[in-house]
Amino acid sequence: MFFNYILITLRNLKKQRRYALVNVIGLAIGLASALFILLYVQDELTFDRAHPYSNKTYRIGYRLEFPNGDIETYPASPAGWDNYIKDNYAGVTNITSFTSTGMPTSITYQPKDKIILTEDIVWAEADFNKIIYLPLTKGNPSFPLKEVNSMILSESAARVLFGDEDPINKQVTLSHAYMTNGKKVELTISGVYKDLPSNVHVRPKYIVNILSLKPFIKDLEHLLVSSMGDGNNNFWTESFFVINDDHQIPTIQKDLQKRANAIIAKFNLQFKFKPIIRKITDVHFDQDIDWAIRHKASDKSYIYVFITIAILILIVACINYVNLSTAKSASRAKEIGLRKTFGGIRMQLFNQFMTESFILVLIATLIAVFLVVILTPQFNTLTGKTFSFSSLFNPTMLEIIAGTVVVVTVLAGSYPSFFVSGFQPATVLKGKFAFRKGSNLFRQSLTTVQFIVAVTLLTGTVIVVRQMNLMRNSKLNAAGKQILSIRYGGFTGPATDGKYLAYKNLVTQDPEIESMTLANHLPRLDFFGSINMRMQFPDISDEQHEWFQLNGDYDFPKTFKLNIIAGRDFDTKSVADSSAVLLNESAVKALHLTAAEMVGKTIIRPAYVMGYNQRDSTRKPVTGRVIGVVEDFPYKSMHKKIDPLAISPKPHSEDRIIHVRLPAGKMGEKIAMLEKQWKTVYPGFGFDYWFIDQEFGRMYENETKIAELTEKFSALAILITCVGLYGLAAFISEQRTKEIGIRKSLGASNVQILKLLLSVFAKLLVIACVIGIPIAYYVSSQWLQSFVYRTSTSVFVFAGAVGLIAAITIITVGYESLKASLANPVDSLRRE
Repeated sequence: MFFNYILITLRNLKKQRRYALVNVIGLAIGLASALFILLYVQDELTFDRAHPYSNKTYRIGYRLEFPNGDIETYPASPAGWDNYIKDNYAGVTNITSFTSTGMPTSITYQPKDKIILTEDIVWAEADFNKIIYLPLTKGNPSFPLKEVNSMILSESAARVLFGDEDPINKQVTLSHAYMTNGKKVELTISGVYKDLPSNVHVRPKYIVNILSLKPFIKDLEHLLVSSMGDGNNNFWTESFFVINDDHQIPTIQKDLQKRANAIIAKFNLQFKFKPIIRKITDVHFDQDIDWAIRHKASDKSYIYVFITIAILILIVACINYVNLSTAKSASRAKEIGLRKTFGGIRMQLFNQFMTESFILVLIATLIAVFLVVILTPQFNTLTGKTFSFSSLFNPTMLEIIAGTVVVVTVLAGSYPSFFVSGFQPATVLKGKFAFRKGSNLFRQSLTTVQFIVAVTLLTGTVIVVRQMNLMRNSKLNAAGKQILSIRYGGFTGPATDGKYLAYKNLVTQDPEIESMTLANHLPRLDFFGSINMRMQFPDISDEQHEWFQLNGDYDFPKTFKLNIIAGRDFDTKSVADSSAVLLNESAVKALHLTAAEMVGKTIIRPAYVMGYNQRDSTRKPVTGRVIGVVEDFPYKSMHKKIDPLAISPKPHSEDRIIHVRLPAGKMGEKIAMLEKQWKTVYPGFGFDYWFIDQEFGRMYENETKIAELTEKFSALAILITCVGLYGLAAFISEQRTKEIGIRKSLGASNVQILKLLLSVFAKLLVIACVIGIPIAYYVSSQWLQSFVYRTSTSVFVFAGAVGLIAAITIITVGYESLKASLANPVDSLRRE
């Protein structure tokens, strides 16, 4: 019997190829979109589950709360805390730790004269792989970091450094401005591991045995075991421990808090310190602290958004199927009547049509899987993931695919099967079959749902894109494609002020180089340390202000094209300007003055030494004047308000980046020139660069990813709706052929006929707008609340979105409607 169902299905599909094609295309696009989304969701929800003891592994971090309200979090703790936990709590079976730094490390492979700069490096304890997932392909799988001066690296890193050579036992030289005090260390490659998947938050490309730092950190082995952050032997690491009984975690956290409170009281420190312990599988969505440092924590609410979009896309695809199946059922009315007359029962007919639905869904699924396979590389680029062929065919995804086939078959096939199998044979064989009013109303309701989904998604997407454009077009980011940032060694690194001036002179000899400055790393990413400065304005009051200070040379405002609204820029010929500052509008407003009134006021700041926010009490405070006021510009995330800011013409002692404004259209040529001059001034040191807009990309990594995914999948949902509208318009035009012929015979014009056919969809679109726009407004408003500076949600945004949907509908439906209106009424009536 089942084989007979299949045979009949194949005959019907061949007979109604156009109908089958429209249905399959709509379902395939919908299923492919849903599979991509579900692949992404599964990857997000299984973050860090690759580790050997993922359900028992915990991390330690901290949260600092300062008196001025500032909060600082970091995923590190005193190096001895993990040992303390293991020694004092039963059930702790493994501990390990690593340390890293934000500044790049230079790695040299002398035989190929290969020098690379990387931040993707950690110094780890030898048992690092006992807790952290490291799929070794070469080297000792049990103890790849057994030797003190050993290093392991990922397969992609090995290709960059060694090419096709076997890396094992190769010698490399490593140096770092702080970790090795700028000195070189000889290391031996002892292992290679597969590139780590995108859904683990610890994924370095280079891992070095931490004991290789013994020549540079006194009593390092002792510190790793005993450092408790008590001021006597401070050394901090990112620590992990495995514990069998997770009920002990609150007790451990209270114990660590007690120890931290004792240290704070001992030194009379003016802040609150809170230890944080998190299970490793929970850190990806942790909004309290970014455990991956350079990658922002994800927001779990976005997962629900994507699941909702996947469901909506599947609903739209299923609605297409239901509408087209029920609409097309008139052509099979006599078949149903004959089969019932010859003894066919309703259940048999229901099974027949459910089989047709299953086969269509199965064909669409196979096409969808094919689309997913061939488009996976593009999807990886879009999402930053590392999906492969095997990702789609793991047991979980296979279950999801099978479940999706069943759900879509039931959703799409049930109503048409009940509807068609319920035809009365006496009625249909007499040729008196007609769709009941309730049936037409049901199809129109389903089409309205499609329109609601399309209006909601398109309107929401427009608002998301507008917000992303607002962030991309901020003062710094707008020029980001032209400003090249070059990593600079800083105070203890390879560069000195004298060498910088020599490099600047060589570069600026090129008349096409607009400007160049040595300044802080911009924009200020969320994990950057604070560089606040205490400031006093004696001409105004004795109050001291803890404000952010950007440090650059005299060309900083020129390079970033800051808009000076009062006063003047720094003057290289003025010695007095070395102690002068520019303030931003927010600073002037905080002092309750106008920009013009602020110019000329005295400012007193403490002298500072190397490091963030460290003052030198032995030196006299620096007294200068405010020489100008600049327009506010976002120098950090737009999730945060623009705070009062001072700009000093003296580069920071530690946080130093060279920023060069390049001429548009000659980027490659000028970068080559910059690298050539760099090698002249700094031989032996890598040339590491990026563009400002790339840093903004890091800052808005999650938002950009969400915006792009929402944009793409919303477009697909609208495309699926168009496919369904096209098929439905074709059916309606065919169903009303006789009516159109009679109307034209009675004098109706082509325009009137076209309006008649389009009016059906126009009414549904109006209803959809009344429902969909408030939904889109509410959801987008809630999302925008996380931004301090946000785009407007004006009526023009919604009107534009509705206009676009209307235009798409007219184009989609118009072709079949126009063809029907232009038909010869004689042919139409003869056909009937």
